[in-house]
Amino acid sequence: MPHSAFRRHLPLIAIAALFGVYGWAMLAATAAGHDGALGPMFNALGADWVIWQAAARAFFSHDLAHIYDQMWITGAVNFEYAHWLSQKLPHPLFPYPPVTLLLVLPFAGLAMPWSMLGFELLSFAGLALALRKLAPERATFLFFLAAAILAPAATNNLLAGQNGFLTAALIIGGVALLETNPLPAGALFGVMIVKPQFLPLLAVALIAARQGRALAAMAATSLLLVLASVLTFGADLWWQWIGTFLHPQTGAGINGNDWGHIWDDSVSTCAALLGAPPWLAMTAQAGAALAALAAVWKAFRDGLPAPVRAGILGCAVPLASPHLSPYDMVVLALAAAVCVTQLAADVRPLALVLPLAAWLAPLYNPPRANPLGFATPLVLLGLIGWFFAGFRAKKAQAAACEAVSKPV
Repeated sequence: MPHSAFRRHLPLIAIAALFGVYGWAMLAATAAGHDGALGPMFNALGADWVIWQAAARAFFSHDLAHIYDQMWITGAVNFEYAHWLSQKLPHPLFPYPPVTLLLVLPFAGLAMPWSMLGFELLSFAGLALALRKLAPERATFLFFLAAAILAPAATNNLLAGQNGFLTAALIIGGVALLETNPLPAGALFGVMIVKPQFLPLLAVALIAARQGRALAAMAATSLLLVLASVLTFGADLWWQWIGTFLHPQTGAGINGNDWGHIWDDSVSTCAALLGAPPWLAMTAQAGAALAALAAVWKAFRDGLPAPVRAGILGCAVPLASPHLSPYDMVVLALAAAVCVTQLAADVRPLALVLPLAAWLAPLYNPPRANPLGFATPLVLLGLIGWFFAGFRAKKAQAAACEAVSKPV
């Protein structure tokens, strides 16, 4: 956003910043042991990270065979972290594939919260590097960095101790490097095997962009990580992970995946909460995934600029994902920031409402707790449409200027 436009829209930007400060105040209150004093209750700082760390520590205690047993992981987490949690976690589950353990193992021996902070700091450093590559201009880079730090999704990611910074770094870094360094770009996309539900969109992006070398690097990286996990943990752990989805466990009262889905922000959860039967909710999710795939295909096939591609991908990933939590919206917050930088200097303040709604999405979600959350899929679709419409308008304007400048 030009400096003059920044001054013009300062009130809305100040409102966004205040919400960002509120998120950090909520994080500080939770970390200080005042869970729920500001905003919703999170139990304790890193309530998701303790599940990851308990699973990683099971490797050293020779209990790895139990990490996908919901009853076992529930007991292990609530016993080992009783001093840290303000109350027992009701339905913890480790739903990630074994490759995720490769990322957590280096931090397994550290005490809370240092293990989580080490992981989050390294992940955010990777995200900062990716943003620097996406935005070589210093002013734009600093704007993106501020948008990432203040985003409610960022504080939600830290509150949970999740991988939102990492996934955003992989997506944005891959897009930023794609045209100049396709092999590293594909490798970054390949690391997304830690969240395999995101892989199809990334593969479609590379196929649409006709980046065969990047696609090969993506496949090779994913395969190497799978092989490394098999050599480290054994192949049986993969079958156990697959079994958690094929044969849901109900011994703890409710399956952990089902519990998480109830509190999701995904399209299928929105549909289910509105009364849709399971088949219709899944059909709605499939429709959203197809719309996201189509948007990504067009963005990468038409050769849109890297920031616009990153913005569309940042909206498409949460739209298509069958499981969506506030920490997954870090990449959406950055898509909103990209949208703001693409606005014209004389744009009306109303144009900032859509990116602001996307950036603030974690604050009015999940839909089970706040009816405003039902608007999230519409915000995602609207922002995708804005990127395409804005690019077409710029292209038409450039063509008109070129026509006027040609001699008669």
